[in-house]
Amino acid sequence: MSLRAAARLRGNPGTNMELFASLGELDRALYVIVFGSFAAAFTNAAFANGGALIILGVTSTVLPVSAIVPLHSTLLIVSTTSRAIVFREYIDWRIAVPFLAGSIIAVAIAARLYVEIPEKAIAGAIGIIMLAAIWLPAISWRPRIRHPWAIVGFMHSFVSTLFAYGAVLHAIILHTGLNRRQIVATMAVALTGMGVFKIAGYALNGFDYTPYLLTIGLSVLVAFLGTLVGKLVIDRISETVFRTVFRLFVTATAIRLLYLAF
Repeated sequence: MSLRAAARLRGNPGTNMELFASLGELDRALYVIVFGSFAAAFTNAAFANGGALIILGVTSTVLPVSAIVPLHSTLLIVSTTSRAIVFREYIDWRIAVPFLAGSIIAVAIAARLYVEIPEKAIAGAIGIIMLAAIWLPAISWRPRIRHPWAIVGFMHSFVSTLFAYGAVLHAIILHTGLNRRQIVATMAVALTGMGVFKIAGYALNGFDYTPYLLTIGLSVLVAFLGTLVGKLVIDRISETVFRTVFRLFVTATAIRLLYLAF
């Protein structure tokens, strides 16, 4: 049974998602997204990061602009949930709890704003964020306020809810003194919670996930397979080659989105 590729944003005709032109395009979208889920899981397992941008890239090539951000959150939550479970004993709840408190407030605001933003603005913003994430040097910022994590949660979740990719948490948590396992575990539970909030926020504001259930289900299965394969080949792939191909892919996708925007 083929995936129906129409999703509706209730009460906002100006941003309703366009229908795919044919069943052939629906099938192509299904195959591309499922393959992207495999590639993202493989990349996260083999190189520790990069999966979020892969999902963002592949969904940007086959989905209506308005569907990119809601589907991005849904497809990524499988990976973050599995990591949160595996590394649960290393979670730093002093960071995760206030992050999630800020996150739920941000999502409640941003999910409503998302359905009001013109699709061209969304496409342009995502394109710029992707280029910045892949080409700019990593930000090194040490928070100087006493309890920054609720603010970090708000900032990260607000940007992520509007434009799919937040990256605020990534830039800050590396400077906390946590070890590698604690960072992986704490980020996983924080991003899983944020993902749940985002899915609920989009749904409550009119996004219809029903047409994408087949894609989501298949993506869950291939994500686990991608993780297993990534672990098997982690030492057999040149990181230089990977990073070059990865940057070119993300750059091409970002340019396409900017073209759609302008």
